Amino acid sequence: MAYSNFYARFFAYLDRVKLSITAIFRFRPSYLYIALVIIWQIIAWIQAWLIRSKLTTDILVLHYNVDFGIDMVGSPRQIYFYPLMGLAVFFVNIIILAILHKDKNFKIMAHFLLGAAALFGLFLSTALLAVYLINFR
Repeated sequence: MAYSNFYARFFAYLDRVKLSITAIFRFRPSYLYIALVIIWQIIAWIQAWLIRSKLTTDILVLHYNVDFGIDMVGSPRQIYFYPLMGLAVFFVNIIILAILHKDKNFKIMAHFLLGAAALFGLFLSTALLAVYLINFR
């Protein structure tokens, strides 16, 4: 009997997840935001790969501050944390939006959360461009 109860709860949970994900995709502007996030993610991963492939030393300058100069140095593998942060922000925003799918302000929250993820991807790509310029120019 306990197995049947677990089985029923598991599939009820999957139905709720499916309902919340379809609510996100029923909202048409979400396609634009998700496309922008995917484009910025592809660009960020390409930028990180180019930085890693051009690097000849074991040290990579990851951040530069105008007032103090170089303030973050790391191994070349750490350049991949930038695109991973973009993915994390996107998935956290999708999870928050899925939780709020029954809220009366769902459309506004979708614009804010998905727009923030797309804007974060733009800033992330800009930061990777700055890392490239600091290391190779």
